[in-house]
Amino acid sequence: MEHLETIDFQHRELLMNSFKNLNLPISDYTYANVYLFRKVSHYEFLTMDCGLFISGNNKQGQSYVMPLNDLRSCDMQIFIDLLDKHGFFFPIPEEWLTFFPKDKFTVLSDESEADYIYLTQNLASFKGSQYTRHRNHLNQFFASYEPQASPIAANNLPDTMSILNQWQADSRLAREKTDFEQCSEALEKFSALALWGTIYYIEKEPAGFIIGEALNADTFCLHFAKASKNYHGIYEFMFNDTAKRLQSQYKYLNLEEDMGNKNLRRTKGSYGPEKLLKKYRISRKA
Repeated sequence: MEHLETIDFQHRELLMNSFKNLNLPISDYTYANVYLFRKVSHYEFLTMDCGLFISGNNKQGQSYVMPLNDLRSCDMQIFIDLLDKHGFFFPIPEEWLTFFPKDKFTVLSDESEADYIYLTQNLASFKGSQYTRHRNHLNQFFASYEPQASPIAANNLPDTMSILNQWQADSRLAREKTDFEQCSEALEKFSALALWGTIYYIEKEPAGFIIGEALNADTFCLHFAKASKNYHGIYEFMFNDTAKRLQSQYKYLNLEEDMGNKNLRRTKGSYGPEKLLKKYRISRKA
C-alpha cells in the first residue's frame, strides 16, 4: 500500500537524514535539489510498507521513482507493483544494481544524465595541459580585476539576486527555459536548505556567485554558478576559488549533469572530469 504527499518543508529532516544515510555522490540525492525542482519534476513523497521513495516525472514526461532506503528491505512484489505504476527506478547507483536480477529487470543509462565528477585539487591548481586555456583566462582575469569574496548571507542576498537577474537577462531566454526560479528560491531559502555559497565582488559591484552543498563525506556538489558576462574569466576564477576553499575537506566536486546540452557538455568536459558518474534506470522486463 502506498501513500503520496506533495514534497514540502515538513519532509525536510526526514529526507535530509535519508540522504545522509544513503551516503551517495549522486547530485539528485539531496533535499535541496528535490525541494527546488519539486514543481518541474512533480516530486511527491511516497511511503510504502517497506520504506520511503520519491515519485517524479522527467522532461520527457516519463514517470519514475527514487528509492530512499536500503532496497533489501523490500520484497520483489513491491518492486513490481511500484514499476507497474511508476515506470522505472531512477537514479540508481551502480552499487545497487545487484538488487535487480537481470532476468527480471532491464538496466539502462543515458550519458546526458551522468554527473561530472572532478578532483578538487585539480580545479584548485589548474595544473597540466588540460587546463592551459583555463589558466590563461584566469591570468587575464587577475590582470584586469581584484575580486573580493564573502560568504552568502542574509545581508548580501539582494546582491546575489541582482547577479541572478542580470544573468537571466543576458541569457535572452524565458525564465521557464532556465533554472532562474530554482536558483531564486535557493537564495530565498538559503539557510533553511542548509546551502553553502560565496558571492564575488569586483570594484565593490556584485559580479558572481556559487551555491552548493555536501553530498557525502568526500564529495561536494555545485548546484548553481551565476555571473555577469562583463568579466572575462570570472567562471574560471569562481570554480578555481571554490575548489581552493573546499579542497581541505572534499576530495571530489560534483558539477551535476549536462542534460544533453552541447554547450554544457563542452564546458564541463573542458575542466577535465575524473569520471562521469552513471545513473541507471531500472524497469521491468516485458
